[in-house]
Amino acid sequence: MKIKSQCLQIIVLSIFLTALYLQPVMATEKGYKLITYKTEDGGVIEASFFEGEKELIVIFAHGAVFDKESWYFMAEKLQKEGISSLSIDFRGYGNSKKGTTDKRSLDILGAVDYLKEKGFKKIAIVGGSMGGAAVLNALDTKTDDVIDKIVLLAPAGGTAIKSKSINKLFIISKEERLFSQVNKIYNESTQPKELKVYPGLFHAQNMFKSEYSEELTNLIINFIITL
Repeated sequence: MKIKSQCLQIIVLSIFLTALYLQPVMATEKGYKLITYKTEDGGVIEASFFEGEKELIVIFAHGAVFDKESWYFMAEKLQKEGISSLSIDFRGYGNSKKGTTDKRSLDILGAVDYLKEKGFKKIAIVGGSMGGAAVLNALDTKTDDVIDKIVLLAPAGGTAIKSKSINKLFIISKEERLFSQVNKIYNESTQPKELKVYPGLFHAQNMFKSEYSEELTNLIINFIITL
């Protein structure tokens, strides 16, 4: 009987440890939580949530050769300012899975809906290249009143932003191949808007590898936190 009792205890302990191991990781020592949300077409998107103290939150949308971790440095700086952020992995990246379509714009819209359900009243969105195009396409589909500011680094496609309530910042390198396209989108977008042109040909998030990286970082943060 004693042996059976010990075996039963071992089995119960094994089940407990297995269940514990299979639980999703919700927090790390870096100050963020991994969350998931569903998109309109049934996709499941994983994102890192950096919690702040204010009602404003920033959604970070990465470029094609990046992932959600590429925005962590910015999320951490904002967190020190008391501002929350959500850095997403687009469908097909990391653990994110697409739904019935390939529309990355739905990943953006899903993030907005998720954050609204969490009680956030004001949302800013930062997107680079592919992520910037997804943001523009999302806004073309639906412009939500909670979206307050948009920062786009060389969006690789999309249409002009027609909302007059959204404050817009476009960032581009003068010699990169998308300059004319981005300049056109900027010109066709409504006020309020700003265009920042840097020298050279660094593209989108690669601009953070340039000699003006610190200036660029501060430009985006100040744009976001300024009322």
